[in-house]
Amino acid sequence: MANGNAASASPVEGDTCPRCGASFSCGMRAGDKVCWCAAYPPAFAVPDAGAGCFCPTCLAELIAQAQAIQQ
Repeated sequence: MANGNAASASPVEGDTCPRCGASFSCGMRAGDKVCWCAAYPPAFAVPDAGAGCFCPTCLAELIAQAQAIQQ
């Protein structure tokens, strides 16, 4: 379920996935008008600011899990 935009997210200092520890770029923190994660379907609430965002791989996995539970 990987997204082409998500796979191209390049690391920016300070963006670390709280789930797997991978470095990635959060578009909102990088100053992009729209973050790459907006291309994914809304499956759950955005994490608290202190929790951090998920990397493209983990976000895709978590969304797939949430969708499987809903079916």
